[in-house]
Amino acid sequence: MVDELGIVSGPIVRPGIRTPGEADHGFRWPGAVAAGPGSGVVFAVLGPLEVWRGPGERVRIDQRKKRALLLTLLLHAGRWTSVEEMRLALWQDDAPRSAFGNIKTYLSELRHTLPTAAGDPAVPASIRAVSPRATVLRRPAGPGRIESRPGEYRLVVEPDEIDIVRFEQAAARGCVAARAGMPAQAAELLEQALGWWRGNAFDELPAEVGGAESLRLEEARWTAREALIDARIALGEHDQVLPALRALTVEYPTRERLWAQLLVALERSGRRAEALHEYRDLYQRLVTELGIEPGAELRRVHQQVLDPDRGWSRSSAKRPSSERPGTPAPLNRQ
Repeated sequence: MVDELGIVSGPIVRPGIRTPGEADHGFRWPGAVAAGPGSGVVFAVLGPLEVWRGPGERVRIDQRKKRALLLTLLLHAGRWTSVEEMRLALWQDDAPRSAFGNIKTYLSELRHTLPTAAGDPAVPASIRAVSPRATVLRRPAGPGRIESRPGEYRLVVEPDEIDIVRFEQAAARGCVAARAGMPAQAAELLEQALGWWRGNAFDELPAEVGGAESLRLEEARWTAREALIDARIALGEHDQVLPALRALTVEYPTRERLWAQLLVALERSGRRAEALHEYRDLYQRLVTELGIEPGAELRRVHQQVLDPDRGWSRSSAKRPSSERPGTPAPLNRQ
């Protein structure tokens, strides 16, 4: 149901926590718990743009230009954004003569639509009846969430009102738990972090506007996925992670960290010969198709699988000490 303020009422339905392969592979981690927005305002950009006033209250923003404008402001959340940046996001190199006037109109409409910022006095909209069959909505006036100065605008938003921050904070806590030797807590936090993702970040913006941030966030997403696999392997859930790992190595064949994790999961599931076969096949493909050999980490894992006397099955699947924990692995070597 949509009211006159553009609020979609009803329960928040989120997709739940997905595996490192996520919905693409139809696999859920055991005991996954959905990470809903909870209380308060949430601007969700890790997928199609969504704005939540609170549980069960989604703010409806349908017009494509207004969505792109709000995403541009969220891309620079809390910082000033020039009108020229907005024009580029909305029209690229084909802006109409009315572009700047249109931008002002869209900003005015967004001011009336977006939830009130924290600390601002609540100014409820009022309804004034003008006839038995018609009403006129009086909207609150003032800058609301969008502040302005000559040639620039800024979205007033608290850090925890953006799903990016919630994802990054949960992922960071998960990596800290993993380094502290608490894989169960790490897995729970990393699942919460990945639960904020519903698609590609800032996908509704042109690449020249949101591309760099989108790539940064996607690599952070990969880091969380791979850390979650490490945590599940540390918990002894080798058989559970294998289906997702197999699907991911097929879809992303040059991401060597996944191959290293696949070898670990196979060996610890008692399938050492299969792990060695996978490595031989990958080695052959890399050499013949790309003209390169496997990287240092993958070679190290292969040697540990080859040599049972190293006590590999009882050791942790950790990265080399030269790699800084929590950073993306150097992959996709082409």
